[in-house]
Amino acid sequence: MTSENKEFTLGIFEYLTIIFIVLKLTGLVDFTWWQVFSPKIIGVSIALIEGIIEGFIEAYQKNKENLK
Repeated sequence: MTSENKEFTLGIFEYLTIIFIVLKLTGLVDFTWWQVFSPKIIGVSIALIEGIIEGFIEAYQKNKENLK
């Protein structure tokens, strides 16, 4: 049995979300909660779009191989 080291790193969207939450909770900014979580929403949206595009490319390549 091997033990794997799983490293957890934060990206720019996660850092921005944390900063916006802290600023909102301390009252330094008057953002809505939608604005506070917008970096995370943008990050998830980009990942979803990327996954959909990769799925289309994979399906196209499989279909292209089947036609040969």
